Order: sequence, then C-alpha cells, then structure tokens
Amino acid sequence: MHRMNSLKNRFGIADLALILTTFFWGLNAVITKNAVGDSPESFRIYIFNGLRIPACSILLFLTVWISGRSIRIRREHIPLMLSISFFGMFLFMTFFVAALYLTSASNVGMFNATIPLLILIVAIVSKIERPTKRVTAGIIVGFSGVLILLARGGAFAFHPGDAFILMACVCWAFYTVYAKKILTVYEPMLVVAWVYLLTSIFQLPLFLYQLPSQQWTRISPMNWLNLLISTTISLYIANSLYYFAIKKIGPSRVGIYTNLTPVFTIILAVLIRGETITLLQISGLVIIIIGIFISKSGPVSKSS
Repeated sequence: MHRMNSLKNRFGIADLALILTTFFWGLNAVITKNAVGDSPESFRIYIFNGLRIPACSILLFLTVWISGRSIRIRREHIPLMLSISFFGMFLFMTFFVAALYLTSASNVGMFNATIPLLILIVAIVSKIERPTKRVTAGIIVGFSGVLILLARGGAFAFHPGDAFILMACVCWAFYTVYAKKILTVYEPMLVVAWVYLLTSIFQLPLFLYQLPSQQWTRISPMNWLNLLISTTISLYIANSLYYFAIKKIGPSRVGIYTNLTPVFTIILAVLIRGETITLLQISGLVIIIIGIFISKSGPVSKSS
C-alpha cells in the first residue's frame, strides 16, 4: 500500500501537464496585454474576446464529437449552465481584458494569486462549506497580502485596473464553485465548450459595439499570432491538459499547481514586456501564497 501511494505521488506526466497549463495561462495574460489596445495595430479588447472564445468553443466541441461522445446537455441543466456562463465566465473574461487594458500584466498576475482564497470565501458564503479556524486564519493572512499589493507610495491606492482584476477573480471563484454541480453530470471538456459558446453569445453586443472601430487591415502580424496563441494554446490546449491532469491525479494536487500561474505571469511579463515589480509587491505575493497553504493544510467542513 505504501509503495502504491509512493508511485501515485511521484512526479509524472500529469504533473508536467499542469506545469505547462499554468505556464500557458501565465503567457495568456502577457500576450493579451500585447494584443489589445487603442492603436490601429491592436485588437479592441472585446473584439479580441469575441474572436478567441467562440473559436475555442468550436475546437472543444469538435474534440468531444470526434471522440464519439454526445455534445448535448439536458434541458433541466440549461438554467445552471446559463448562470455559470454569465456570472462566471462572461463577466470574468470581460473584467479580465479590461484589467489588462488598464494595468500591467504582472499586476494582473499578482492579483490572480487571490483566486484560491476567493474560491474558499465563495464556497463559505454560499454555505457549501463551513470554515475552520485554520481556513479563517489563511484567508486573513492572504488578504493582508492583497492590502500590501494595493500599497503604493506609502498609501493604499485602489486603481481601476485593480478593481477590474479583483472582480474578475471573484467571477472565476464563482465559476469554480458552482460549475462543480454541472461537472458531476457531464465531462469537463463538454461543460467548458458549452460555457464558452454561451459566453460568446453574451459577449456579442460588446463585440458588435466595437466592430466599427476595428481597423482589420492594420492589425500587426504579431497580434494575429498573439490571437492564435491565446486561442489554441492558452485556452484550448491548456484546458485539455488541465482536465487530463484532474482525471490522473485528482483535484487536490491540481489546486496546488494553480498557484504557479501568477508566478509564470510575473516572470513572463518581466522577460517579454520588460515590466518591473517591487520588493513590496513580491512580499505581498508571498504572503498571499502563505495564506493559501495555511488554508489548504487543514480541512474545510462541509455544510450539512
């Protein structure tokens, strides 16, 4: 039995898949920051989303269909699917690209580190789980790190970009918690395909609003490449690797690896975009991660 557990916990292909997934998610923040903007060579922020999200949805549906599985969902699950698609994915995507437009990719990466703590809070507020003392302590420690991230020039400054990325993180936490209900019925890749399809429909008015101002012929080749990378690698391949890993090693170990995403985001933002981060910001990130490990090192009671 000990030998079997040792083999199960050994680093393997699933662990490598998760490292690649978090790397691709970190890369996504950087290339999206590069691709969107007001210049004629860039994509308008909702044009970018309006292209990549439905394209990824089609790729996911094709993958499910080619594998011989049904792409249908039952009528009684449509309201829940609409809810998690709108409040979870659509609002997340909308706030996420708005945040990247208003702040640096490294700043977005640091605030993304709050997501595991926000997932715990959403689960507690929704009465899905009851917090233990250890979990409560971890949340307090983690959000003290958030306050450090907000400290600029000796004072707290809550910039619009900070507000948008925090709202995006809350939406992702909502999606993660409530999507569990639908993930017990359908396979994850099919759920994500439907969520992306519905998100594309919700996104359509924003896409149409910005469409007249988009100068298609002047978009740079590099930004077309950024769009291709974001669609195929950061969304499609990353999602596929993520759910492959869940099946292989389970959600608990997967959750630990997601803490690498903000680290990769910051490193890539520095290397690719030449962004700078301060020691104060690094200390805030470290405190957030400590808070996450405090929370995850103890049990969270299930609500009755």
